[in-house]
Amino acid sequence: MKIILIFNFLALVLLFFFGKLELISLVILCISNSALLYFASKIKDQKIKRKKNTEDLNVINSSKVFTAEDLENQLINQIEDYILFINSFNTISAANQAAKSYYGDVIGKDLSSFIRAPDLLDKIENSRNRRINEYLEFEINLPTYSFFRLTIVPLSQKNVLLVVKDYTDFKKSEKLRSDFVANVSHELKTPLVSIKGFLETISSSAKDDPVAQQKFIKIMQEQADKMEILISDLMSLSRIEMQEHVQPNSKVNINEIFESLERMPNKLAEKKCLDIKIVKNDTIPLVRGDYDKISEVVQNLYDNAIKYTKDHSAVELFLHKNEDKLLKGSVSIHVKDQGIGIPKDEIHRVTERFFRTANAKKNLIQGTGLGLAIVKHIINQHRGDLEINSRLNEGTEFIVHLPIYEKKD
Repeated sequence: MKIILIFNFLALVLLFFFGKLELISLVILCISNSALLYFASKIKDQKIKRKKNTEDLNVINSSKVFTAEDLENQLINQIEDYILFINSFNTISAANQAAKSYYGDVIGKDLSSFIRAPDLLDKIENSRNRRINEYLEFEINLPTYSFFRLTIVPLSQKNVLLVVKDYTDFKKSEKLRSDFVANVSHELKTPLVSIKGFLETISSSAKDDPVAQQKFIKIMQEQADKMEILISDLMSLSRIEMQEHVQPNSKVNINEIFESLERMPNKLAEKKCLDIKIVKNDTIPLVRGDYDKISEVVQNLYDNAIKYTKDHSAVELFLHKNEDKLLKGSVSIHVKDQGIGIPKDEIHRVTERFFRTANAKKNLIQGTGLGLAIVKHIINQHRGDLEINSRLNEGTEFIVHLPIYEKKD
């Protein structure tokens, strides 16, 4: 390129100083310019070729063949079971994605700090020494019930592989099936006996008495309605218990649930002439959970408050963001009534299945005894807490604490 520029310069000098040599100068100028164009074209072709080679190389890199190690890592991370690699100090040296999602950041942590199972360390040691697979079953009851089966595989004299399989759904299904049969047979016996007795009366002594028949049919209808509500509550409770160990992760605005309550008329509240106060709070942050299930909790507590409160009194619902150390990072839903209250020695039992307080029985307040059990299990599933404050014959306040929605890493 420099030589061509020099030729151009010389041709111009000759043209300027020697008019007779015009032709020679012009020839030199044309040759140099042609050469310049030729070399410029070559340089452009080389640039295009280099660009194409770079693109081809990128394509090759993007479609490169995975190594055996790459494939192993990909496969391990696709497995749903929790896989943990344990070193000689019983510390986690590696884990698959499922284990990290369930246990959190476990790399470098001691195994016994997050898996507390009897005989676990003894089983691991035995697997190392005897070079055999060991097996272990264990359950966790807090914060919710979970059941696991663990396989220990020796990889070397020091390192072992742990495969943890979650059998919670299977175990819960087994337990719920037996509980369901026991509870239903007990709770349905009374209305069934009642219906059967009235049917026998209608078909015998009251077969010619229309007035008695209408009376008995009305009672049978009421008993049938009770059975329907009971079965519906049992099915709802069973579904919730099956999923209790799976924490919902959606954003929920409690104010929207309060708005839906305001729009929904309540005939019992109107009949009892109650003053319903539903106080929203726009400063309350979103909570982590499932909208429908949290709605069920609020609806259940709201219905209970109306059912148990006295005529011409008040029911109040409001929200509060917790700032104290114990409950920080949570939102509280308060449902307060001016009802019959709960005896102090029975407060801890009101969330048990089919439990009815003595005060409720005394005042002939109807119910299945499953509503608060449903509430308790939904709150447990959301990793929340239920607080009950009550004074006999003065009223009760139910406070539901739910975690604020914070984006997980």
